Amino acid sequence: MPAIGHVRQQKLYNHDPKRGFKNRQLVSIALLQALENNDPEAFVEILDGYLQVNRTEIAKKAHLARSTVQLALSRGGNPTVRTLAKIVHQAVAA
Repeated sequence: MPAIGHVRQQKLYNHDPKRGFKNRQLVSIALLQALENNDPEAFVEILDGYLQVNRTEIAKKAHLARSTVQLALSRGGNPTVRTLAKIVHQAVAA
């Protein structure tokens, strides 16, 4: 069996996957691309990821109950276009 050489240690950096969802401009571009690509699953996944980080803030700004926002993107959710528009508008509004 060959000898195992010493591996140089590398510094590990903390990765915060939620950090990208704090940038409204990137989120709005991703949402638009999902719509352009006719990919509703990606659209919902992106919006849900964004809302996991910002759900309370968006619910307040959209004048919706936090539970309404939560339910809108759940598997059993069937939001109206008006509710979805309020959520998306607040998600990407500057």
